[in-house]
Amino acid sequence: MKQRGIILIAAITLATAASVNARADDINTAVIDVARVFEEYQLTRDLEAKFDEKRRALAEEAERRHTNIEQMRRGLAAFDPASKDFARREKDLIQEEISFEVWSTYEEKKLKAAHKAWLLHIYDKTRAVISNIAKERKIDLVLTYDKLAEDAPDSVALRQQILLQKVIYHSDRVDITDEVLDRLNKAYRDRGGAKSLGDTPADGKTAKKDDKS
Repeated sequence: MKQRGIILIAAITLATAASVNARADDINTAVIDVARVFEEYQLTRDLEAKFDEKRRALAEEAERRHTNIEQMRRGLAAFDPASKDFARREKDLIQEEISFEVWSTYEEKKLKAAHKAWLLHIYDKTRAVISNIAKERKIDLVLTYDKLAEDAPDSVALRQQILLQKVIYHSDRVDITDEVLDRLNKAYRDRGGAKSLGDTPADGKTAKKDDKS
């Protein structure tokens, strides 16, 4: 009786293991290099060019305002500190300095907020395309992987990269990076490319049309 019980437990264990293995074999997996998608997505490149242009314009405006403040400071030195002209010009200078600080802080926060919104938008677009491909191919799980940087400065940096690897091996046939990039870039071109970009995702055509690819 005891022997039969042992045999029964062994049979159940083997059946359970076989069931788990069968379910594991049924899981379809794919991988994607998200870092490469972000680099080669034309929307990202156009946006970085757009933000670089905006930063240059802000730097030029900041330089103009700063130069004006310095001129006001030098001009103030020509007046008697006890005179009404000095008091009036000093007040104007203080107002200009405060205005510059407020403007500078506001523009910096505005630029960072817009950049953050676009980054989230790109990530959402990427996830949507990945989801579409996964549903079409009946893929259950998509993992991201990163290539080791050959120019790691030292062994410590290289070791950190190795420890952060999420996928150690994959065959080329499960890599959907190229397909995701193709669909993202095609949809972007169809919307008009750089002409579709606004200051924020909500301002451009990019946010007003869903990717059907």
